[in-house]
Amino acid sequence: MQPGAVTYLTEAPEARPVEIATTLGPVRGVAAPGGQAFLGIPFAAPPTGALRWRPPQPPAPWQAPRDATRLGNTCLQNFGIDYVLGDHSTWWIKGEEDCLNLNVYAPAEARPGARLPVMVWLYGGTLVLGSNRQYDPSRLAQAQGVIVVVPNYRLGTLGFLSHPALRAEAGGAANLGLLDQQAALRWARDNIAGFGGDPANVTLFGESAGSWSACFQLAAPGAAGLFQRAILQSGICTLPTSAAPVAEADAAGLELAASLGCGDPETATACLRRLPARRLAGTPARTTGPVGPRSWSPVTGDAVLPLAPQEAFATGRFHRVPVLNGTNRDEGRLFSLLLRLIGELYSEKSYRAQVSRLLGAQAPAVLPAYGEDTPIPQRFAALVTDGLFTCPALRLNRMLAAHVPVHAYEFADREAVSRLPPLPFLPPLGAYHAGEVAYVFQAPWILADPAGFTPSQRVLSDRMQRAWGGFAHGEAPGAPGLPTWPRFEPEGGQVLSLEPEGSRLRGDLAAARRCPLWGALGY
Repeated sequence: MQPGAVTYLTEAPEARPVEIATTLGPVRGVAAPGGQAFLGIPFAAPPTGALRWRPPQPPAPWQAPRDATRLGNTCLQNFGIDYVLGDHSTWWIKGEEDCLNLNVYAPAEARPGARLPVMVWLYGGTLVLGSNRQYDPSRLAQAQGVIVVVPNYRLGTLGFLSHPALRAEAGGAANLGLLDQQAALRWARDNIAGFGGDPANVTLFGESAGSWSACFQLAAPGAAGLFQRAILQSGICTLPTSAAPVAEADAAGLELAASLGCGDPETATACLRRLPARRLAGTPARTTGPVGPRSWSPVTGDAVLPLAPQEAFATGRFHRVPVLNGTNRDEGRLFSLLLRLIGELYSEKSYRAQVSRLLGAQAPAVLPAYGEDTPIPQRFAALVTDGLFTCPALRLNRMLAAHVPVHAYEFADREAVSRLPPLPFLPPLGAYHAGEVAYVFQAPWILADPAGFTPSQRVLSDRMQRAWGGFAHGEAPGAPGLPTWPRFEPEGGQVLSLEPEGSRLRGDLAAARRCPLWGALGY
């Protein structure tokens, strides 16, 4: 069973069919006292055959009401952790190439013309994993009076391969996954009024790679006017490895094509389109991305991202919208757990190898700051938290705050709810990477179930959800019981630490997380 209230809404005893007209044809979803759901709506044609590695195209229209009570296909992805870390494996490939569908969740009282705020959620998964099936925002929609749209987007080789011949056929674009997200935003602009949403009041939000994506969309010219606010949860697009320059990515794409038997420049595109999609989905990148060598990332310098985000933000050449940006107190602990489970981080040698994998030539400058008197898993977790999340987020805040309103947070529940059991060889997961998702949506998902909330965690979740919803309504983020949440200032900006015991403002986070060191290295 898929997690969350997808089944709650579609199978509720009081559920009744409800039909909405779209520009492509009518869709028939369900309405219940807890909200409305419209599932598996195509927003682009299947990117198969001749449309593989092409910008998303309009889907074929339909006449009869389309069943929108069932989830659509997941995009092709490889669930093997070795693949996420850059190793070739096809054992765990799931999904379909025909996957460009979205889900719409609305409050029970939503009606055409109601003009409720719209929130578009982008899932995480290092750009190689993830699906709109994994998230159920129906409680967020109902409690906060918003419409939530959750699209799929192409992943890995099918979404982010850069190859000169393919780009020539795609109008210069390599970042097709980002174009899918823009197509979903355009669908919302053109259709959301029929579901009760306001097409001129859209908040783009996401976690991890979904947050990277929202961050990249801030700098993408094609996203102009498609959203009016952004929420970034634990994903920053200004790391040195957040994106590959197009020349480097093209060279890597040529190498990848040759490894698949498609090295002849005269026939490369036809050859690549003939290959089985599952074989492509099991092919790692040839560039270095945010999680190390051979991991996928967007491309800068193509038609989608002509400027690197750091340049765009530093010079003010980005979409001037308010931003809510934050990270979690213990981001790196989840990654320590994953590496321990696959046999890494058990020795000083493996620890240094993993740090070198992430940081390359900069590793020697960082390693001494995380001394040998701390157990290896904790050292690695602290290094990842500081260098890949907290410090880059604070740096991004400073760049953005010179031009737009920014509010910053740190999710700091030291006992964040988790489905993962305690393990004797690791400290508690704390406020782990993605730990805040269950607090915002108040619905079960892969790593957590809000049924496990303590009373104080439930209160924190209510306050966080109210803050996110209020921001989407155009207010400064906040909720009864939270301290007044000031704008982040480029100098001495304050961060709201979200804690069950009582949230508080912090101005010392940069010093506590060794940010002067990381900043000197470009993080």
